[in-house]
Amino acid sequence: MSDWFPLAAREMRAGDRPAAEIADSARASQDGSCADAPGGWQKADSGRQFTVGRVLLRRLRRVGAVALADPAGGGGLALWCAALVAGKLAAEVVYYYAGTLPSAFYQVLGDRNAAGFLPLLARCVALVVAAGASKAALEYAAALLGVAIRQALTRHTHAQYLRRPGFYAVAAAGGGSGAVDNPDQRVTQDIERLATGAAEVLPELLIAPFLIAYYSVRCWSISGLFGPLAIYAYFILGAVATRLAMAPIIRRVWALERAEGDFRFAHVRAAQFAEAIAFYGGEDRERAEADSALAAVVDAQRRVLRKQLYLGLLVQIFSYLGSTVSYVVIGIPILMGAYDGKSGAELSSLISLNAFVSLYLIFRFSSVIEQSKRLADVAGYATRIVQLWEELDLVGDAPPEPGQTTTPRSAPAAAAAIEAVRLSVATPSGRRLVSGLDLQIGAGDALLITGRNGAGKTAVLRTLCGLWPVAAGEVRLPHTDGAPNVFFLPQTPYIVGGSLRDQLSYPGTWGGRQRACSDEDIGALLSAVGLAQLGSVVGGGRGFDHRRLVQEWLRLLSPGEQQKIAVARVLFWRPAFAALDECTSALDAASEDALYRALLDAGITPVSVSHHEGLAKFHRRRLALDGRGGHALAEIS
Repeated sequence: MSDWFPLAAREMRAGDRPAAEIADSARASQDGSCADAPGGWQKADSGRQFTVGRVLLRRLRRVGAVALADPAGGGGLALWCAALVAGKLAAEVVYYYAGTLPSAFYQVLGDRNAAGFLPLLARCVALVVAAGASKAALEYAAALLGVAIRQALTRHTHAQYLRRPGFYAVAAAGGGSGAVDNPDQRVTQDIERLATGAAEVLPELLIAPFLIAYYSVRCWSISGLFGPLAIYAYFILGAVATRLAMAPIIRRVWALERAEGDFRFAHVRAAQFAEAIAFYGGEDRERAEADSALAAVVDAQRRVLRKQLYLGLLVQIFSYLGSTVSYVVIGIPILMGAYDGKSGAELSSLISLNAFVSLYLIFRFSSVIEQSKRLADVAGYATRIVQLWEELDLVGDAPPEPGQTTTPRSAPAAAAAIEAVRLSVATPSGRRLVSGLDLQIGAGDALLITGRNGAGKTAVLRTLCGLWPVAAGEVRLPHTDGAPNVFFLPQTPYIVGGSLRDQLSYPGTWGGRQRACSDEDIGALLSAVGLAQLGSVVGGGRGFDHRRLVQEWLRLLSPGEQQKIAVARVLFWRPAFAALDECTSALDAASEDALYRALLDAGITPVSVSHHEGLAKFHRRRLALDGRGGHALAEIS
């Protein structure tokens, strides 16, 4: 007995959601709110998605854990952080001695010490060169840290996203109003921005405790306990104010990135359907759509900038007021007579040294406050990335619907048929397409699914193949080597970049097995699907391995030839069953007949969706859908 196909409980959120629901989701995205999005991550903490609190800290902690756990770069990433902190601390020693130079100059010039001036000048030049070199080296090291973080986070996301069942569930819904919008943008762009921002923020935050402790002691030794206490109180006031200003920025950055993704999607889609747009003469309409998406991006950018203005004002005021606080720190003990015994030169040197120590302590606090602006952006990107991970977690761990049972997939046995028991199929919006379908498709028992447009033919085919979850009932699939032995071909063939050998053997590993595609295989496959001339076009022999971009293949192959390539893949892998969703719609009747004969001769059982009545002769039974939930199963005479 084969295992029962897991009945995924998550509803697929594809393109036929009700218009009102889509409009509500669009309005929510303009506010950066995700409380109404139909996913799982928003349910528990919808009110705290963009606040600076437990949810954000949990997400940042998860990002850090993923980055450090990367098997390729995790250990190296920890070493990078440690080395960068050590380097910045060493550079701070250089900066400290460079900062004390004005005090030394005051002392030398105040005492008119000509003999000590030139050595001090030489030391000044050396320290300035060392400080500049240290800063450049640290910027380079921080950039490399950003690259390492990006690699670690992207590898983890690829591992979670590009696998069953998460990829189809999230990608099919993510282009529109799904719980996770634009997953491709989150992977390619948001992770890069998060890594760059984290590489800038992380070293500053890691060394801040060491430097604050050191300069607090130095400030205490010069101005007494009052000095560091005054600066600490000043910092706490600034920290509270900036924390309140951060949350709106996180929300706006999230909304901006969504608008950016929609804007890019509009251009990608226009490029994808350039030929159809040109034939329709739809350039004006596409320009209007692109301008509308641009307007949304610009509006989101302005909202971010307005929120950043408030935070920027706080940060700048906090920074510039620091110099006033430093003079208060040293001024009070001087006015109270603590340094009455000092000479003018000694007092000038002391004031300069105190100003440096106090200002540097304030600067370290200010740098922590200043990082809040960058941290707000980082938090926005982290929110989008972890939302994707959380959605993938939910898709992968979705429990069965009540009343449905599944058997673990750990050790499936081979089955000889596709079976449906009391199967009900529904659209993602819940509209019932088929109810109570009992069906068994054995080897050689080819099935043709027919019905008017919108009757649910493709939905039934996807559900029978295990691509869509069932609304009710059960589906059993034949397995070989632990994987379903059903190959699905959509109406629009998927053409990949690479060689002709890559095209015919895609995806490279299928059904739990690998198979080498020899030159003899290529010749036989091309002849079987009526593309024998393609071998000579690509150069034959060595030409079989010549890599081409996807764009080159799309120019080289007509739509019908692309469909023939897709059928050739089925012949190469030789599955027990082939689910064919109008995959020969661009071909003439003779070519269509030849492909179906090749499939049957190879022992492959087709389960087809088609409007072409001429294909009935290649099938034994017909499943006719009436579009109202009813169906009829009959033999084809």
